[in-house]
Amino acid sequence: MRLRYAIAMLLLLVAALSVRRASAQQEEEPGAVKEPKTDFNAAPIVGGSSDIGIVGGALAAVTRLAPQRAPYLWRLEANVLATFKVDPRESTVQLPYQDYYLMLTLPHLVGNTLRLEIRPSFTREMVQRYYGIGNASPATTPGGPEDSGSEYYQYGRMHPTLLVRAKLRLGGAFFLLLGNSFTYNQLDVSSDSKLAADMARGTADVRQILGDTRAHAVDLFEYGVFLDTRDNEIHTTRGMFHQIKLRLSPGGIDSMPYRYAQVNVTARGYLPIGSRIVVAGRLVGDVQFGDVPFYELTRYEDTFAIGGSNGVRGVPGQRYYGKVKAFGNLEVRASLFDFRLFKKRFSFGVAAFFDAGRVWTELGRSHPDLDGTGPGIKYGTGGGLRLRQGKTFVLRADVAWSPDATPVGGYFTMGEMF
Repeated sequence: MRLRYAIAMLLLLVAALSVRRASAQQEEEPGAVKEPKTDFNAAPIVGGSSDIGIVGGALAAVTRLAPQRAPYLWRLEANVLATFKVDPRESTVQLPYQDYYLMLTLPHLVGNTLRLEIRPSFTREMVQRYYGIGNASPATTPGGPEDSGSEYYQYGRMHPTLLVRAKLRLGGAFFLLLGNSFTYNQLDVSSDSKLAADMARGTADVRQILGDTRAHAVDLFEYGVFLDTRDNEIHTTRGMFHQIKLRLSPGGIDSMPYRYAQVNVTARGYLPIGSRIVVAGRLVGDVQFGDVPFYELTRYEDTFAIGGSNGVRGVPGQRYYGKVKAFGNLEVRASLFDFRLFKKRFSFGVAAFFDAGRVWTELGRSHPDLDGTGPGIKYGTGGGLRLRQGKTFVLRADVAWSPDATPVGGYFTMGEMF
């Protein structure tokens, strides 16, 4: 995203709207409320870039608080985001990017034993990027367009998804995760794009990894084990949160052709320094095996890895494709001051961070032509603003610089990155 988009988002973070549907009593910590009450929080999003046009949307969350039900009884989260761009050649208005989702979280579906999450979503991305496979993929192709942001490096993807996850307490701080996500995918790949060229004329390894552009569905089953000692899942100040997760796509039929597995190991730790500073760190390793859809080669979990708002910030979200990803994040978060607005308690803070990682084309096979021969570390560094309401709602706005950024990356979203 361009710098002006990041600045617009930072300004909106400070001006975030927040309204209460609850009694007018003093705000208290979610785990210590004396009677049930409902919090409603919302923030507008306005900005723009030359790639995706004018951005408009909103983030919102409704949280039901209740005694002895930390962090909350239930929570409904929503995101509405769309971009608008005028095509001067055809004098038409286009929507290069649309993203809508609802997420219902019931952490006490069965006492303190069973947690349920349901998340329907719809995403249409017409300016996804593809520069090649591997950690050493160049931003431009010899003999091709000089502008790395040109349509030559773009493709489109539309994908509605239904995600359901259940988290079962095994005892103490250990949990078992069971889940399923079903996604329908429709791709739009121009015949004169870099992606189409690699699918048709790339090396045998590249062609096999990329596959084709047929519409298809992917049904992913999730299994995981967690260790969670965090003091609060939304605003964490101390503790650990580690996971080992396996995702399986059975595939094997025409409508669901992709059969693959994905293993993720993530370690997170949080260390308070005094009452207002938290040092947070995360290490992630993610490996995919089998016939993986090419667009998943940039992702771990349900988001981008080496790039984007939840991986290595500053690097574009679809910059590097590979089946093996490793990265880490170090973040210092500081709460500067508290204030009250609409009879609610807010905290305003800042953060500084450094992210780094890389991808490899495949596990167990050397691809020096695709991954290079050196360390090849991709990194980003920067800072951001935080606006928190109690311990139920956090808005995050980050600006990150990276050698891959053009010139910086800007991110505005709900919740801390980890």
